[in-house]
Amino acid sequence: MAAGLVHAVTRSCSVGNMTECSCDAARTGSGSPSEGWHWGGCSDDIAYGTWFSRRFIDHATRNVSARTGDALLAMNQHNSEAGRQAIANTMLTDCRCHGVSGSCAVKTCWRTMAPFERVGSYLKERYENSVHVLERPARKLRHRDKERRHVAVMRDQLVFLSKSPNYCLEDRRRGVSGTRGRRCNRTSAGPDGCDLLCCGRGYNTHVVRHVERCECKFVWCCYVRCRRCETMHDVYTCK
Repeated sequence: MAAGLVHAVTRSCSVGNMTECSCDAARTGSGSPSEGWHWGGCSDDIAYGTWFSRRFIDHATRNVSARTGDALLAMNQHNSEAGRQAIANTMLTDCRCHGVSGSCAVKTCWRTMAPFERVGSYLKERYENSVHVLERPARKLRHRDKERRHVAVMRDQLVFLSKSPNYCLEDRRRGVSGTRGRRCNRTSAGPDGCDLLCCGRGYNTHVVRHVERCECKFVWCCYVRCRRCETMHDVYTCK
């Protein structure tokens, strides 16, 4: 959410939809004359978007800290900052050539945000490698693993306080129904696919007979005559 807010606000600044901000002109005119390029164009000014995100999200989080607890507050603030860092870490450099007949004798370059799909993929990678931390709100966030407890948690790392339940197996106490008996798609590589949905347990194949009315015709007068058609198809359910 923090990354999305930075991205949306910064994009609005660059296209001129907001009066409080605009492009980043701090680098304009500088560059490397010997290499034939200089900074110009309309660079995305993520500084304003980052400031706005911190004020909008972190300020609201502090207001509910009494209800959520200090450990959860510290985790949420850290992860919000990691989301904002994701925008900065995925910034791109775009250039445009200038010269006779497209010779590219001189290039004008500017900084731009990556498409949000790429930011999402970047955060997904951080999610897969997130850090399990101690519930010590009075101190800095530290690794739960004793062997790495002396290693500081980086700003761009995502953290969590407790592990997620195993949604593959039934757990009535937590309201988890599991995936046993769920219908799946054998040919899909997505979340409905048997490989993923069945959590590696495999699947059962059932042959199901489907009966329906077919080849209906209107008979004068006045009724509809249909045939009774049967089809057989496979249904796959998780073991």
